[in-house]
Amino acid sequence: MPKILGQLKGFKQLGYEMNLLCFNQSSHVVLTSFSQDSEYYLKSKVLAQNNTNLITRRLSLLRLAEQYISERNPDFIYLRYPRSEPLYLYFLAKVRQKRPNLLILSEFPTYPYDQEYEGGCSKKDKLVFLLDKITRNHLKYFIDRVVAINYAHPIFGIDTISIDNGIDISSYHSINYAPVSSDHINIIGVANVSLWHGYDRLIRGLGEYYRTSPHPKYQIVFHVVGAREPYLTELLTLAEQENVSHLVIFHKPTQGKELDEIFLECHLAVGVLGGHRKGLHIMSPLKNREYCVRGIPFIFSHIDPDFPDSFKYCLQLDSSEDAVDISDLISFVEQLRNEENINVSMRNHAFSVLDWSVKLKAVQNYIDKQLI
Repeated sequence: MPKILGQLKGFKQLGYEMNLLCFNQSSHVVLTSFSQDSEYYLKSKVLAQNNTNLITRRLSLLRLAEQYISERNPDFIYLRYPRSEPLYLYFLAKVRQKRPNLLILSEFPTYPYDQEYEGGCSKKDKLVFLLDKITRNHLKYFIDRVVAINYAHPIFGIDTISIDNGIDISSYHSINYAPVSSDHINIIGVANVSLWHGYDRLIRGLGEYYRTSPHPKYQIVFHVVGAREPYLTELLTLAEQENVSHLVIFHKPTQGKELDEIFLECHLAVGVLGGHRKGLHIMSPLKNREYCVRGIPFIFSHIDPDFPDSFKYCLQLDSSEDAVDISDLISFVEQLRNEENINVSMRNHAFSVLDWSVKLKAVQNYIDKQLI
């Protein structure tokens, strides 16, 4: 939800009046409206109560969306792609039938995504994927453009607008981090952790570091924030197997002041280290952007267009299954230890490159041309 609200705020900064129709955390269908004189969302109105039946709940959202579009007569709609299925195609067909000139854009947060359904996914996920594969090639009859994150080729026969992920910079404040001491380095990774995050590579790296360094220069501690089952158990087991359980600290999902306090003790953050596991080598994960806005140096293992080699506050590792070489991380941290105002420099980069009002300009250019 923070990403979606950030996008809406970015659209508003570009001059569009935007409202959001979606499920909230209680699975109610809500309409979130933005005031005309404020950058922040104003209120959320519940349009339909929670229903435990997934099909009924989805029908409720699509029915209310169709009704809202008919009543408000917008110039364009911006959909977050939910995976295709017959009900979704029916919704698009009815909207297109009633509003043949309506501009319909759909964002694909990840593409390609087929590899996400390989291996041990649930029966529900397998059904979702099957319905998607059966129906997705019909999307081209209803959607005018796909907005794709770091993907510039047609998707299911639909031309794309390629953008990088952005962030609502005002939602994060910069933090002055603890200086690196002479004997320890704290690393933080914040995510609803999955295989694609590749945290296992860092834990295996810690194991190798302590096995090969009887008298290590630094004590390296890895703080994992937000890991949940089933992957939490896998990481716990791996840390035990590598004999680093006492050096891998698992924190419950947290945010706000409590999360800030953990960040204050850390010197380095961990982005995605396993994007190659789903065939992605060019990515723009939100976590990289959040770390940059906060002002903490970070690592990742893919190409991120917003952080070129000249940006010295991040370290790109190999995109492989190899354990992370902890000595590389130590050298990186040591290179920056005497530099002043790192958080200011990183936040300035974020303002100039990462804000959603910057990222959505390519979408704005397309919309404005079509509405002339």
